[in-house]
Amino acid sequence: MEQSPQGTAQQGRQQQQQQQQQPQPIYDVRNGGHYGASAALSAQGYAPVAELYTGTWANVNQGLQGTARDILTTYWQHVINHLESDNHDYKIHQLPLARIKKVMKADPEVKMISAEAPILFAKGCDIFITELTMRAWIHAEDNKRRTLQRSDIAAALSKSDMFDFLIDIVPREEATSHAKRSSQAAGTAPGPSAGPGQLPPAPHGVQPHQHMGPADYASLGQHGMPQEQEYRPQPAMYPGAVQSDPSAAYGQPQSQMFEGMYAYPHLPPQQ
Repeated sequence: MEQSPQGTAQQGRQQQQQQQQQPQPIYDVRNGGHYGASAALSAQGYAPVAELYTGTWANVNQGLQGTARDILTTYWQHVINHLESDNHDYKIHQLPLARIKKVMKADPEVKMISAEAPILFAKGCDIFITELTMRAWIHAEDNKRRTLQRSDIAAALSKSDMFDFLIDIVPREEATSHAKRSSQAAGTAPGPSAGPGQLPPAPHGVQPHQHMGPADYASLGQHGMPQEQEYRPQPAMYPGAVQSDPSAAYGQPQSQMFEGMYAYPHLPPQQ
């Protein structure tokens, strides 16, 4: 039995009323920021279907699986709804426009910049930083850490092709090398450290040098070290020499210094 057009329209109105009665999901950034809000909505089943993001939006959830993919798709759906439907206050910005203009004018070909261009860049940078932070935080949580590190950002960059322009700043090898270093550090146990005044342990097959006792140092005087007498100061070559008195004033004759130096008899004074 076919339904009349009036019955079909009535069913459509009932479905619309039921949808309106259902509470709309609230994207509350006060609940842990964008990551917490997206995670809460995805846990309630409001995550969009990941297969819908194709073409320009194909990189939205690239490299992510499971819950992490649902969190990123929920965030990007919120961004799309916000940009298309919400009213924007162009006087409030997350990033300083003066700094953005300075970066834009780094190109000598850029002479004039309109007022809308820095606003667009400010919003784009806000979205870029938020998404990259969420991707890095997912990697940090997978490694049971609560601190975002440089290696987390490197791992987040390596999972998507749209971040290839940052390959010179954060090389992709850093993510793998950080994982290798952490595994090697956990596998190798630290050896015994040498205390103060002790020599480090010698490698296998090499005997450490033994400390010499007082008798060993005494035996060195016959062969390795010269005798003590050789280091004694020799007597003066001219024992008759007498040092001058430093307290004597300049210009006064110092006759005592030269008396008895020459064995000549005293000559009589000339007439």
